[in-house]
Amino acid sequence: MTVSSFSGNVYRPAGFAPLRLSLQDGHRRKMKSVDFILIDAPSSYNAILGRPSMAQFRMVPSMAQFHLCIKFPTPVSVAMIRGDRADAHKCFEANIRLHTEHLDPRDQLLPPDDQNQHVIISDGKSVLVSKGFPKNNMPTLTALLSEYFDVFAWGPEDMPGIDKSIVEHKLSLSADISPVRQKKKKFR
Repeated sequence: MTVSSFSGNVYRPAGFAPLRLSLQDGHRRKMKSVDFILIDAPSSYNAILGRPSMAQFRMVPSMAQFHLCIKFPTPVSVAMIRGDRADAHKCFEANIRLHTEHLDPRDQLLPPDDQNQHVIISDGKSVLVSKGFPKNNMPTLTALLSEYFDVFAWGPEDMPGIDKSIVEHKLSLSADISPVRQKKKKFR
C-alpha cells in the first residue's frame, strides 16, 4: 500500500495505529476507535481524518472559506467544532513552503525517451509495449502473449469465482440513514 501526499510524493506507511479518538464540543462528546496510518514524511499537519473516519463519526464537514467547521451527532445533540481561519491559513502556507523547496528547477521537463506501441494479440485485444523493446524479441513476445491469451483478465467477465468483496467498491455509509436530496443551487 502506498499513500500520495498533497504534493504528489508517494510514501509507504511505516505502520498502523488503532487509537481512540475523542471529539468534543462542550459537554457534547463522541469517542470511536480509528485506525491511523503512520507515515514518515514532512507535513505541517499532525493528523488527517480521512473519509472512513469521518463516516464513522457521521461527520459533516463544511470547509468553505467562512465556515471551517464540522458537525457530528452525539448522544446529547449535534456537536459543532469550528476551525480558526488564521490558523488554517498558517498551516496551508507552511505546507506549501514544505513542498515547494523540492521543485524541479528546470523550466521544462524532458519528454520521455520511449513511447508505447499497441501490439495486437488475439481477438482484437492489444497490449502496450515500449517502442524501446528490442525488435528481434518482438515475435517471441507476441507468440508468448498469444499462447497465454486466456490467462489475462480483459474485463470483469473474465474473472469468474473472485469474491465480490475484493473487486467491488464499498461506500462507508450507515444503513440507518436515508439519503436526502439537496436543493437545486442557482449559479450566476
